[in-house]
Amino acid sequence: MSKIILCTRKEASHPFIFLNTKVEINTYEELCFYIYNNTVLISKSSLSEKLFDWIRDELDMPELAAKLVALSNKATFAQDLLVEILNAGDYYTPDEIATYVEAWQKYRRLTSSQRKKLKADSYLGYRRYIKAASIYDEILDNQQDITDKVFLGNVYHNRGVAAANNMDVEDAKSYFMKAYELNGNEESLRSYLIVFSAGNDATTLKQEMRKFDLDEDNFENLMIEIGDSNEDVREMTIFSMLQRAVYNRMNKDMIDYDKRMDIILGQLKDEFREQAI
Repeated sequence: MSKIILCTRKEASHPFIFLNTKVEINTYEELCFYIYNNTVLISKSSLSEKLFDWIRDELDMPELAAKLVALSNKATFAQDLLVEILNAGDYYTPDEIATYVEAWQKYRRLTSSQRKKLKADSYLGYRRYIKAASIYDEILDNQQDITDKVFLGNVYHNRGVAAANNMDVEDAKSYFMKAYELNGNEESLRSYLIVFSAGNDATTLKQEMRKFDLDEDNFENLMIEIGDSNEDVREMTIFSMLQRAVYNRMNKDMIDYDKRMDIILGQLKDEFREQAI
């Protein structure tokens, strides 16, 4: 949900940091926005005295902090505490909070695999690729209980995205191909071909595409799509950077290819250090 954050309450002198996403919170409004859009990533154990103390001391909201302390000893779910936080101000309307509660009730009725996928997808959105991959692996390790092939294919696809962003190219190819076999989604096939192209020349890529009845026009469209991707590589995911680097290599622009690969490797090192905490 998109919403402009207009901060009307006190701004904290020191931010509260949600360690699993590395997101810094400085105001009550930012806290509400984070809660509303990241519920699946907030466990009851993360709603600790450290957060309650921060709300009391940094946001100057002692009444809310006291309510949370009392409720934490009785509440079964983290979301009971989160709703209390949302209700403490007027950043979200009563109708919006009711929608939030309804969405959470629907979430509780999902299967374990469905809940895990939503959590992994959220980590993927925050580029926490190692954490996302570990949750997708949990789902795939128990896939004998999953009858929905499209759902399973989508898990494989997102596992491929995590692998590609960690530069596990061979694993990514395998995951994307398995995804396509299960979900029949052209996006999974396209992702497979992009990763395949990372280790092969244009001729080999064309041969691979023919296995899927894709002709020269499909090849050109794929190259155009990669070539038109965002030029500001530092704002791109590693997978997107890889796509762009492949485009440079296939067009024999080895100077830009080397530059992009240096950026990719540097970012991989930085992200691995962050994700390994």
